[in-house]
Amino acid sequence: MNHADLLAFILILLLMGTVLYCVWRARRGKISYIRRVSGIAAMEEAVGRATEMGRAIVFITGDSGIQAIETHTSMSVLAHVARLAARMRNELVVLMSVPENYPLVEETVRQAYMAEGAPGLFRGQEQVRFLSNEPVVFAAGVSRFVEENRPGCVIFFGTFNFTSLLLSEPGARLRVLQIAGDPSLFQMPFFVCTCDYTVIGEEYFAAGALVSPDPRMRNSLLGQDLVKLVFAAIVVFGLVLYHVLPQNPEAGGLASALSRFLKLIQSYK
Repeated sequence: MNHADLLAFILILLLMGTVLYCVWRARRGKISYIRRVSGIAAMEEAVGRATEMGRAIVFITGDSGIQAIETHTSMSVLAHVARLAARMRNELVVLMSVPENYPLVEETVRQAYMAEGAPGLFRGQEQVRFLSNEPVVFAAGVSRFVEENRPGCVIFFGTFNFTSLLLSEPGARLRVLQIAGDPSLFQMPFFVCTCDYTVIGEEYFAAGALVSPDPRMRNSLLGQDLVKLVFAAIVVFGLVLYHVLPQNPEAGGLASALSRFLKLIQSYK
């Protein structure tokens, strides 16, 4: 078994320290600026547009299980959309395909309505609907629901499979405002063709922090981005050292000292 060496231990401390420092700044009331993601910012516009049209908001979760981080990120976005729907007193319908996620989805929507002071508007099984765990059957059920009810907006947020185009095509044909988020780059081309806004790649995992009312979530996201910059700098620095350091470590100079220092760090196990 290979164990982490001293260099890996230092990098782990750097990661933890950076994130904890950003969280500490949030507790002191210093909120860091984070670039707006158009797909996340457009959700408020989509809910408002659906409310003006007098039509429902449809939120479609992905096919990941309850233990997947993608599911919990989707729940953060669902809570944000549910709070907007409750604030504007509009109908929200959640369509899902994973039965084990049903209690989590139902409780997320209920808590959002309670947070907005409208617990009486939550209607349980009417708003959270399990269609099928078969991908094609679920896609057919979503298509039929969209065509029959013509919602004001449709939001896809989660991990989707080969049925992504079947899910989003009816709304695109009916010119429904659609927003999609999926961490898998294999399905995003289909959503790009059929949706008005898309949340791609790492933006998906950042969405939970962007829509969260807790400032510590945003600052922790900033800490993670700073760590990525540090790792990128380390990679560039390593490439420079690879071409600068002499082949003979016994040679003098700064390059030789750096070479011996790196070998010393790697010797610790």
